[in-house]
Amino acid sequence: MTSEKRRGTLGYIADLAYGATKYPCGWMRPSVVQGCFDDSYESELQKLFFEVLIEQGFRRTYWQLVFPGQTAGLVRKQKTSVSEPNEHHVRFYEDGVIDCELEYDRFNGHHWTGLREGGIDFLNEFLSQHVRGVSDDIKEEIRSLFGRKPYAEECVRD
Repeated sequence: MTSEKRRGTLGYIADLAYGATKYPCGWMRPSVVQGCFDDSYESELQKLFFEVLIEQGFRRTYWQLVFPGQTAGLVRKQKTSVSEPNEHHVRFYEDGVIDCELEYDRFNGHHWTGLREGGIDFLNEFLSQHVRGVSDDIKEEIRSLFGRKPYAEECVRD
């Protein structure tokens, strides 16, 4: 997690330039925006979860930064107070990991400087509430893929 900072207009521009150029965005990696899953068992589990996320209102976006090893990504805004992070980013990786962070949306002044919270608890709750028609064993196999990657924190300038 990073702490919130207030830096003024020039600081915001510097934060934007730093964060937005650290990794490529979806415009440069359209296969990640669409979701690129191989034939491995872990990828099949990821794809199942990916499709349920889409059914529940997550969307593909060309604006999401694409982190090393990322094969797919989805975003969904949630309703919160103005002072709280309000967007879930779920990312899928070639090593099987499914990661999630909660951050401020891109139009919020705190997008590049504000809190980035891990979303593993959210993923667990979402899996329990929305993944239907599969065995508990399959759900546990999906749950075993939930993990953290450090890339989102690297996009915040100190």
